[in-house]
Amino acid sequence: MSGFGIVLKKECVDNIRDRRTVISSFSLAILGPVLFVGMMVFVMERALGESDEPAVFAVMGADNAPQLMDFLNQQNTDITLIDPVDDPREIVIEGNHDLLLVIGEDYAARWRSGGPNTLQLVHDSSDLSSTRKHMTELRGYISQYSQTVGFLRLQLRGVDPTISRPIVTQSVDVASPAARALTVLASLPYFLVLVVFMGGFYLAIDTTAGEREHGSMEPLLTQPISRAQLVLGKIAATSVFGTMSLIIFLVALFFAIPFVPFERIGMSLEVGFDQLFPVLFVSLPLIVFAASLLTVVASFAKSYKEAQTYLTLVILIPTMPIIIAQFMNIKTTTLVMLVPSLAQASLMTDLIKSEHVEPMHMLLSIGATSFYAGLLASVAVWMYNRERILG
Repeated sequence: MSGFGIVLKKECVDNIRDRRTVISSFSLAILGPVLFVGMMVFVMERALGESDEPAVFAVMGADNAPQLMDFLNQQNTDITLIDPVDDPREIVIEGNHDLLLVIGEDYAARWRSGGPNTLQLVHDSSDLSSTRKHMTELRGYISQYSQTVGFLRLQLRGVDPTISRPIVTQSVDVASPAARALTVLASLPYFLVLVVFMGGFYLAIDTTAGEREHGSMEPLLTQPISRAQLVLGKIAATSVFGTMSLIIFLVALFFAIPFVPFERIGMSLEVGFDQLFPVLFVSLPLIVFAASLLTVVASFAKSYKEAQTYLTLVILIPTMPIIIAQFMNIKTTTLVMLVPSLAQASLMTDLIKSEHVEPMHMLLSIGATSFYAGLLASVAVWMYNRERILG
């Protein structure tokens, strides 16, 4: 067996024997999809609720609009009447009610004169609960009532009600159900890239700063193998665990995604193995890039704890472009393919959405990321060829 193979086998076996390291390396890959999907199910359940669940809200000033209240009572609603207060916002702020409809004292006078009326819906938009669903339903009821009254007023005056709507817009959504579903899972590409880095995180530390701290670095460098074989063996071992971490994550995602009730919001997302294999293939250069980057940075550290600090900060670097791209809604372009992690995240998103992926984009991302990985591996070899690596 070559020196490269010996180092690769040795590092993999040593890492597998350390159960705590293995658990730490794969914890995000195993628990990530479960926690992520669980969070999505919880948010969607709270935000949507059951279709037959009544809209729950409180009303202040109900006596000012008896006809409106009769209409709302006939709908699927659960209404609580409360006495007027100076500041209705305090009722929501204090948590007494989540949604409050405020009907002004001048409502009746405006109604009789045929003038417009303004109703207040007091709520807390930061509350991820069923309040959002209830507010949407209440707005729909009020809009329906307002439209009906407006049409009746026009008819009483001998005017065709359609004259008030000379232009009607029709929405045509070209997004596929999977694409719309992925907007809900917008952080999924971020998780995919993070899993790749976390898979080899602890092994990269063990094989560099950990060996220096334990005093096993110098005996290892005296072995009859070249420094290049030694370093590349360490990078390959880190890549193996990065690959295993991503595979575990994708398999867990495959079984977890069906539990998200996308159909309730008119969306669908089916992640099959025909999509997962291309995602894994596209990610291979990123895995080697991550292993090389982690190895280079960890080689500067003199202790395990110091390396953890360095690598924790370094992991933020490849994930920042993904976050920025999501906020700026950057599309998959040739320029994007030159940026490691961002290129893979863009391609992963397209693959999961079952959209067409340009072969040139895929080749460019593989070539560019592989080039960067090769540069980092060369830097690592150069560092290990210097005697200062022992210090």
